[in-house]
Amino acid sequence: MFDIINLILLIIVIFILIMLRSVLGRRTGLEKPVVIDFDEHKSKAVETNHEDDVRNPLEINEDEKNISSFLGELKYLEKSLKGFDLKYFREGAMKAYEMILIGHSEEDHKTLNSLLGKELYEDFKASIDARNEAAQKLEYSIIKVSELQIDDIKIEKNIASITCRINAETSSTISEFKDDEKSTKRNSAKTKEVWTFSKNLKSKDPNWKVIAISRLN
Repeated sequence: MFDIINLILLIIVIFILIMLRSVLGRRTGLEKPVVIDFDEHKSKAVETNHEDDVRNPLEINEDEKNISSFLGELKYLEKSLKGFDLKYFREGAMKAYEMILIGHSEEDHKTLNSLLGKELYEDFKASIDARNEAAQKLEYSIIKVSELQIDDIKIEKNIASITCRINAETSSTISEFKDDEKSTKRNSAKTKEVWTFSKNLKSKDPNWKVIAISRLN
């Protein structure tokens, strides 16, 4: 009787292990993107209006016409970075865009420092300091990336850089206190920018950091 019970328990354990292996070996679409480590900051993403109008970020610009010009770099990244996938990079880049804007408005230096290159972080820090000196407060109500396109991929001496063209819609308010009176300015904008993400392929830091931002409009 004892042997039969042990045999049954052994069969159950083997069955559970087989099921776990089959699930853990598949991509379910819920995995944390390996290109950017968001940790607990995921919850800070701003909720967007018109949810039905927002396309799945994994479907944005799947058919870039210029992708053939950097296939070699893509293959190198896939070999150098375990689990690297351009679809997940796009999703991570969109989240990083939201997190950086929110981090700038909330003066979240930890998030900004983890997602920005050193020089760009100093620029953001200076902007926050200037805003504080003017007794201003910036808040975003909408951050919506409408399009993200990979423009270029370069690899030089183990430093990879991916340049993205980002079209976005934002809605924000700037509150200012002057002479004990509060004034509020609302701003809605459609921006076109180029963001360059960089990563040292030898570094253990999972994050891609934004090292350059330029405005196109």
